[in-house]
Amino acid sequence: MSNEGIPRNYKVRQKGKGFDDIAGMHDLKETLYHDVILPLTEKELYEQYKVSVPNGMLLYGPPGCGKTYIAKKFAEEIGYHFIIVNPSDMASTYIHGTQEKIGKLFKQAKDKAPTIILIDEADAILPKREENLQHGYASEVNEFLAQMTECGKNGIFIIAATNRPDMIDPTVTRTGRLDKVVYLSPPDRTAREEMLQLHLKDRPMETIDIGRIAELTENYVSSDISFLINEAARDALKERSKISQRHLENVIQRYLPSVSVKQIKQYERFKHIRSFD
Repeated sequence: MSNEGIPRNYKVRQKGKGFDDIAGMHDLKETLYHDVILPLTEKELYEQYKVSVPNGMLLYGPPGCGKTYIAKKFAEEIGYHFIIVNPSDMASTYIHGTQEKIGKLFKQAKDKAPTIILIDEADAILPKREENLQHGYASEVNEFLAQMTECGKNGIFIIAATNRPDMIDPTVTRTGRLDKVVYLSPPDRTAREEMLQLHLKDRPMETIDIGRIAELTENYVSSDISFLINEAARDALKERSKISQRHLENVIQRYLPSVSVKQIKQYERFKHIRSFD
């Protein structure tokens, strides 16, 4: 047995506003509420109707769409204990050390249940086993899969977040593991308007046509919107002026979306394939 324990950078849930902190994305929040939160919080009612309670979900989409942030807000909304797992947390210098860490992780989650475990960068932690993985890595994936199977019975809900859903072992999304697969697309126009208002709030600014800026930022992801506002504020600060329409439009001309249309289509293609699984 190694002396390695659960890494110190595992984090537990903090108090917050839950979904109220997420700008826009109303369809996503509705889906999560009706398909995941209600079944988890009203288990007895769902059991009466013999409707299965989800064991976990895969949250995927382009980088910068806020997958980790949404998972944290999901934990706040439902009020569960929250643990984040990153690839570096699972690394071990000991033989079978990673398997031991996985076992300790799920024991901690069970002891503090109900618990949400967020597996961030899931493609690195749960890669496809047929991709000529070394035996050790395949064994680690096997251990994770064994612990995940019907872990909902122990009060554990898994959220796996990834930018590369095609690289995850396909058995991860089988029934009894990650029952729900949710695509987090770049924000729509309404979401972009709400994000712009959120990031501009309490900054010195002139009257700005938010609708026009939202129109110009199609395919910009959440992190792009935050970056654009900061750059516009930086330009205004240099001039010692208020943030204006001109500042925002100039920044948009300088910076393209961080995710290409081709990449977005690849994610949408994966979503289409999943709908026929």
